[in-house]
Amino acid sequence: MYAAEQTCLSPDQQPISRTYQYRKVMKPMLERKRRARINRCLDELKELMVSALQTEGENVSKLEKADILELTVRHLHRLRRQQRRPASFADRFRAGFSHCASEVSRCLATGVEGVSVDPQLGQSLLAHLGERLQQLEEDPHRPETPPLSPPLTDTEVEAATTGGVWRPW
Repeated sequence: MYAAEQTCLSPDQQPISRTYQYRKVMKPMLERKRRARINRCLDELKELMVSALQTEGENVSKLEKADILELTVRHLHRLRRQQRRPASFADRFRAGFSHCASEVSRCLATGVEGVSVDPQLGQSLLAHLGERLQQLEEDPHRPETPPLSPPLTDTEVEAATTGGVWRPW
């Protein structure tokens, strides 16, 4: 027999090879450890998925290992689709409102040829837009649009545009 293969002798003096020792002792022990790791991870995944599905309104009671894996795959696909989806209506509204407010501010600051705006009205308008913009930023998931002020009457518009050009500086 080879010296590398003969590691120990059994009580009846038969040699035990390393491969035999590995197959009989080490392999089952390693397999138990591997299965324990898999089961620990599945238990943790189950806890995560149950809490994630409950926040989405689904009720999950008893889950087998295959169910846990299927739910996880479905949930990850759903998350990926949401990330690929374009911005929500609320996000687009906020971006548009912000752009519009900055354009109004720019127009009031530089003035529009042939049109003059009462400085108090300009300040009031900018203050109103700033408040609404702050409300949108504080509550980014607010589904409804901010309430709009009633439109100006013709006399209010005429009164606002009859003075000199308003400059904020």
